[in-house]
Amino acid sequence: MLPELSQLIDLHELDREILEVDQALRRLPEELQVMAREMAALEDEQASRVKELEDLQSQLQEVEAEVHRLEEGIKASRQRLMEIAKELELKAMLKEIAFREDQRDQKETRLLELLDLVEAKNQALSQKDQELRGLREEYNRRAREVAQQVAELEKQRAVLEEKRTALRAGLPPQVLKRYEFIRSRRNGSAIAEVRRGVCLACHMNILPQQFIDLQKGLELIQCPHCQRILYWLGEDEAEGEEQGLSRQAS
Repeated sequence: MLPELSQLIDLHELDREILEVDQALRRLPEELQVMAREMAALEDEQASRVKELEDLQSQLQEVEAEVHRLEEGIKASRQRLMEIAKELELKAMLKEIAFREDQRDQKETRLLELLDLVEAKNQALSQKDQELRGLREEYNRRAREVAQQVAELEKQRAVLEEKRTALRAGLPPQVLKRYEFIRSRRNGSAIAEVRRGVCLACHMNILPQQFIDLQKGLELIQCPHCQRILYWLGEDEAEGEEQGLSRQAS
């Protein structure tokens, strides 16, 4: 195998590892962002629930005041009954008292409904507060883990980058230029292994003569289909392929 091809294989592996590290460095903060959005959404929901509870409590106070006002009115009207002598006025006062009692009963029914709503809203708030506290604790725990993982990944990347820089410096400029050109057009993958005459990147057969030249290891060979730089590792396979090609030639 050509020395520069062996170096390219090592460079390809380093680039792959660096890519994986970079992906992890992007993914970890994204996990926290998802959790942060969940927390923000729950906080918004809680704020809405608090506002609803405040509105209910305000309504409750108004209804309580109205019930009290009606009770006072009924009490005053009953006291006035003792002072009325005329039957017509008495009937009118009794009718007024009955009307106010009906209003009071309606308000008391509404008061009970509001009390139930306030209790249910308080329970929901308490439950969601627990969920929110749990989510905050989980977020803080995960944030500490992510910070530690990011620090370790950055150290790992620095080591890989140092190796990569040294490896690139040892490659002929034209070889490195070709490698980077292919890599930029093949999703970061410029090198591919060949097995039984097939490029494992694009899964296409290379030309028989190319496979022979690849086995000889005298020059860099590129896949005629995906243009990746090819390498071959199987010595036993080489003998079988050469015998097959010899039989075809004869």
